[in-house]
Amino acid sequence: MNVAQPVPVILSERLKLRAHEAADFDALAAHWSHPETIRFIGGTARAPHEVWARNILANRGLWQALGYGYWLVEDRKTGEFVGEVGFADFHRDTEPSFWGIPECGWVISPDRFGKGYASEAVGAIHDWFDEACESDKSCCIIDHDNAASIRIAEKIGYTQAGTVRFHNDDVLYFERAKGGANA
Repeated sequence: MNVAQPVPVILSERLKLRAHEAADFDALAAHWSHPETIRFIGGTARAPHEVWARNILANRGLWQALGYGYWLVEDRKTGEFVGEVGFADFHRDTEPSFWGIPECGWVISPDRFGKGYASEAVGAIHDWFDEACESDKSCCIIDHDNAASIRIAEKIGYTQAGTVRFHNDDVLYFERAKGGANA
């Protein structure tokens, strides 16, 4: 894969996945301060400077450094914020390490929970991944209490391959071979 590629726009039935832009800041700041957004992701709201660095700048930078990254998800009809989905290599300090394996993640706005948006967006990016990425697999980590995300991962073709130690907690570690559930 060529590094420093532009962020591809992905259209699904209800969603548009696109690059993060500076104009997304307010929606992202509200999203990352909502208790349900952060419930299974550390539990601490992001300060505005963290949202700017981690969600706007870093998400754009992933594409430049790795040739893959995160998309901002919006409703195709209304343009309203839905969430973020994508792949990264965050070089997480886990035991065991999974550096070098594209790690999938998804965070959908709490007002969109239970409506199939996460499955639709995560399915769309895996279709892209299977065509565009050289890696033969991807992974994800999920809090053991996050039943909704576990169901989404399994629906896309991830299987639990064990646990990893992250921030002094054991979290579930999943892997998906290229082609996943559609292989």
